Amino acid sequence: MLSVCVFVRDQFAHSLRALTRTRTITTCGILLALQIVLSSYGVVELGDSLKISLKHLAVAPTAILFGPVAAGIQSGLSDIVGFLIKPTGPYFPGFTLSAALLGLIYGLLLYRTERALWQVVLARVLVCVLVNIGLNTLFLTMLYGPSRLATLPLRAAKNLIQLPIDCLLLNAVCRMMRRLPVPDR
Repeated sequence: MLSVCVFVRDQFAHSLRALTRTRTITTCGILLALQIVLSSYGVVELGDSLKISLKHLAVAPTAILFGPVAAGIQSGLSDIVGFLIKPTGPYFPGFTLSAALLGLIYGLLLYRTERALWQVVLARVLVCVLVNIGLNTLFLTMLYGPSRLATLPLRAAKNLIQLPIDCLLLNAVCRMMRRLPVPDR
């Protein structure tokens, strides 16, 4: 347990240090723009609260290159700016928290590691279970009432079906990132 805490502390410390560089901030800005485009126009809506999106793929390079802090900030900012550009309902800060948590999870599992397939799958499973099915369903219920809880089985089925596709796409992004030169850390 202690080694996990040390690992998490080190990941956050290195990621915070990376945010002091201009190159990091400009790269995150470019990837933020890509994430906003994917969240605004790369979405298939299957209903009021059911969407298929590829915006998480723009967070992965940030998580791999700069860690959980940068990925969490980028993902949270993407939610806010995406809402300002193309609102799809009332603003709710819980969804920004969910987006930031996605970046944190990716950063913790993909930063300064080999990014083996099991890490990619674990990152995506944690995001699907904790963020997509858990927190987002809770926030939809808080925002629109208990009737949204009835969508939980549908949301779980959608995430279960989409999980292998997301894992393959995320793994492809991770493999492409291996070919890039490693930035100064």
